[in-house]
Amino acid sequence: MEKTPKIIRVYDNGGKTQDRYTVYYGEPYERSKTLYDCLTMDKTPFYPLGFCQHLTGCLGRHNGKQITVKDLPKDCQAVLKNEGLI
Repeated sequence: MEKTPKIIRVYDNGGKTQDRYTVYYGEPYERSKTLYDCLTMDKTPFYPLGFCQHLTGCLGRHNGKQITVKDLPKDCQAVLKNEGLI
């Protein structure tokens, strides 16, 4: 059975950009303590004009305010469940 990646941090930038929510997960990349895989999305990730994308990014305040998974909209939580992160 494959191990579920651990969620490291969840951020909300308050809607400053299309990718409002950023969820960092897994282990940091080699030679880095802040570079992780992440999932970025808006509040409607399943809608035709919604946004949801896997990226690599750096932890930090530039992502916005740190929140919990429970603070995410229900559709964003559903994405994390579908991806096996929760």
